[in-house]
Amino acid sequence: MVALAVAQAAEIEALMKEHEKTLANIAEYNEILSNRAAMAKVIIRELEAYKKEYGRPRRTVIDNLKEAVVEEKKIEEMDVVFLMDRFGYAKTIDMAAYERNREAADAENRYVLTCKNTDKICIFTDKGQMHLLKVLDLPYGKFRDKGTPIDNVCNYDSKEENFVYIASLEQVSSHRLVFGTAQSMLKVVDGAEFVVAKKTTAATKLADGDEVLIVRALEGDETLVMCSHKDMFLRIDCEQIPQKKKSAVGVRGMKLAVGDTLKHIYVLHEGENAEVEVKGKMIALNRLHIGNRDTKGVRK
Repeated sequence: MVALAVAQAAEIEALMKEHEKTLANIAEYNEILSNRAAMAKVIIRELEAYKKEYGRPRRTVIDNLKEAVVEEKKIEEMDVVFLMDRFGYAKTIDMAAYERNREAADAENRYVLTCKNTDKICIFTDKGQMHLLKVLDLPYGKFRDKGTPIDNVCNYDSKEENFVYIASLEQVSSHRLVFGTAQSMLKVVDGAEFVVAKKTTAATKLADGDEVLIVRALEGDETLVMCSHKDMFLRIDCEQIPQKKKSAVGVRGMKLAVGDTLKHIYVLHEGENAEVEVKGKMIALNRLHIGNRDTKGVRK
């Protein structure tokens, strides 16, 4: 019994000492966490211990430092052809490969355009966004290579938006762009406004429920034809469309009846012949009378 009592007393004493040590550690840790000076002392003490244990003189010598600097090889600028099929797979090929396969390339791809390999591609969508894509981020290779989904190399989301217009930044920045929406809002924007650093920027402001139907680069001799779901047509000179900032909504292009919206907008160059089918008959767009903006148009 005496031996058991002695053992229990010894165990209790050991537990009390451990408890006192724990309380002391807690007090020390609280001091370190609440006092920057105490924390700095701990860090310095530990760093000095590491230095004492592992520190040693440098064993290597840096010689001919200028020769050791490796300059990044400059990219040789050249013309390439951007190809994107109807599934959204894109790639670039050299001009010679395109010329050899021109007929197949034009038939099999939704978008075909020539650009510099150092340029960027502007992707305008029906949600009023413009996504920038570096040409160098696209796979460059053979004509029959599959390419990569456009969603993987820029902020474009094929589940949320649709392509409206694709062009190189060089082309966009050197032209004026005309914008047209389903609610018949029109405007012209200086392409220089789209020279931005952001990968995605608002290309235009949209009213609630509206969407972009067309974006096109203007050369200066175009007319614009609006066609509504109720088969109303209005052809106007693009010079009637005022130039606005990209952040503007625009002006009304055609007076629409209640419940009507535009289904198509066409941009015609001078002398260009274009026809559309309406209720089984062909309508020559280039023969429509050129009217005034913000009028009702004619039924076909």
